Amino acid sequence: MTAQDALDRLAGVRPRGASRWFARCPAHADRSPSLSVAVGERGLLLKCFAGCTVKEICAALGFKEADLFFDAPCSPRQRAMLPPRLQPFEWRIVSNEQLHRRDALDLRAARTFAAATGVNISPLTDEETGAMLNAVADAHADCDLADRLEQAAFQLREEGLHEERTRYALRSASNY
Repeated sequence: MTAQDALDRLAGVRPRGASRWFARCPAHADRSPSLSVAVGERGLLLKCFAGCTVKEICAALGFKEADLFFDAPCSPRQRAMLPPRLQPFEWRIVSNEQLHRRDALDLRAARTFAAATGVNISPLTDEETGAMLNAVADAHADCDLADRLEQAAFQLREEGLHEERTRYALRSASNY
C-alpha cells in the first residue's frame, strides 16, 4: 500500500511536509485532524493523537495492519519514489561550532590588539602603518563577528531546547 492509497480513504487531509500529513481519524468522531500519516523507511506510520490504536484505524479504513508495510523487496523504481530520509538538524553541534569559531576570532583579535599596543609608529613607513591599522580594524571586525556568532549560538540553543521541551511534553501527554 502506498501513502496515496491511505490518503484517498481519509477526510480532511492536510500536508505537513514532503512525506507527512494530518487527517481526520476515521476510528472516532473527529472534527479536526488528529491523525498523523507519515512515510517511514519500511511502511506507513499512523498516529492518532486522540488515542485510537493502529488496529482501530486500519479497521476503520478497511485494511489490515500488515498492509501498512511496504512490500519487500522494493524495486529500484519504487525505492527511488520514496522520499529521502531527512537527517535531524543537530542544533547542539552547530551551536558548538559557532562558539568554537567565536573563541578563535576572539583569540586572534586579542593577539592583534596585544601586538599593536604600545607600538611606536614613528619609524614605520606609510605602508607599514597602513598595514598595522588594517590589522587592528580587522581585529575589531573579528570582535563584532564573534559577538554575532555568540548571539546566534545562544538563540539556536534556546530554540532547540524549546522545541525539545515541546516535543517531550506532547509525547508525555499522549502517554496518559
